[in-house]
Amino acid sequence: MTLALTVAGCSSPPPIAKQAQSAKPVAEAPRPEVDLSAYQKGRSQPVKDPVFPAYGNPAIDVLHYDLALDWKPASRTLSGTAKLTIRAAKPVTGVTLDFGRALKVDQVTVNGTGARPRRTGDDLTIPLAKPLKAGEGAVVTVRYHGRPRPVDAKQRRKDINMLGFRTGAGGRAWALQEPFGAFTWFPVNDHPSDEALYDVAITVPKGWSGVAHGTYKGKTTKGGTSTFRWESTDPVASYLTVFAADKFRMFKDKGPRGIPITYWIRPQDMAKTLPVARRMPAIMKWLEKKLGPYPFPSAGLVATSDSGMETQQMIALGPRYMEPSVVAHELAHHWFGDTVTPRTWRDMWLNEGFAMYFEMQWYADDQGGSIDTYIANIRRLDAELRRESGPPARYRRDSFGQSNVYYCPAIMLHEIRERIGDKKFFGMTTAWPQEHRNTTQDRASFTKWINQHTGRNFTKLIDTWLDSKTTPR
Repeated sequence: MTLALTVAGCSSPPPIAKQAQSAKPVAEAPRPEVDLSAYQKGRSQPVKDPVFPAYGNPAIDVLHYDLALDWKPASRTLSGTAKLTIRAAKPVTGVTLDFGRALKVDQVTVNGTGARPRRTGDDLTIPLAKPLKAGEGAVVTVRYHGRPRPVDAKQRRKDINMLGFRTGAGGRAWALQEPFGAFTWFPVNDHPSDEALYDVAITVPKGWSGVAHGTYKGKTTKGGTSTFRWESTDPVASYLTVFAADKFRMFKDKGPRGIPITYWIRPQDMAKTLPVARRMPAIMKWLEKKLGPYPFPSAGLVATSDSGMETQQMIALGPRYMEPSVVAHELAHHWFGDTVTPRTWRDMWLNEGFAMYFEMQWYADDQGGSIDTYIANIRRLDAELRRESGPPARYRRDSFGQSNVYYCPAIMLHEIRERIGDKKFFGMTTAWPQEHRNTTQDRASFTKWINQHTGRNFTKLIDTWLDSKTTPR
């Protein structure tokens, strides 16, 4: 920015001319080496995680990831160029990222100048020639290749024990990661408090498809390969990213208000999977009545080989999760978890309690039942779940994603609904994601907000249901 020099007016022209000739040139304000203005929507306030402190770096805020990925199924090799636009959240002399040790670093540059990183386990530390002050930025580019390996999360829940990049028969590949594991396929600040914008390009052999989170922007084919491009214009937490490479067929659909939807399904899976996928528009319409407008510009479903995740704008479901009620659950997360994301993993209940509640409500409406019946059934399990895994907001570290963070908070939500009535309850579930869109939140902010929104003090009820070792009465 140029500062304008203002000269006081005089009574006759000569002094003005003389003053102008003798005036010193006005220096421009120093320009930042990296302009961050284009990616301000990806700005976050990262924090250290109380449950998994080894992942994430609260000193940096990644605003944007530009990922160019090349998957070779025959050799099961991933090559990538990751360009990260980073803002220093506090003064730093180097940038430390989570990055899987199975991948070899070929080259690193900072603002176009070569840098020599050092590796410690799954940490990649890149020195800066010039330290960054808080608020200053840098563009870090990492070229790499190798055979990605998943990470053992050491959890009791077996279907999420191995996280990150996986491969299957014929070289098919997929990557799902909650609470961490994105670092197994690209350098990342792997923590939900650091959301960022993304551009992803996946190159695969001709006849294959590369699927990622965000909005599908088309493909280009050259020679024996095709490149599929994806764009996320709303910030994404690293655990909500997805990679899938397979011989998918793409199907198009439209959701409420014409929202574009794509389904990515292998030909051999179409008979079972496509009818389930085709229910997405109706489920989205039902959710919009309870939660307000769908928060993203597109939606989709990719049929992966394992697990089920609410990956942003592209839910990922393995064969045993391919059910309409699970689709409802994962789509509900796009309001509770994706557009409003927990700041740390201590507040996983803020995702799963709401998604579970609306899965049950959808199922009750779809089957002509009552949610009261489902709540009564899971209430009988509450005490056992707390004994096995701990209270929902104080679960044991090896009990991530156990049923206590799903069912116990869902009962809490039903109690709030019974106290304030359906109109105010669904007014609350609509207002929360709309008012906090593209933010990270925690228990304190949610409790403060719901008390203000309802005019009732629910602090004790929320604290008791989230922290008690026994079932609240």
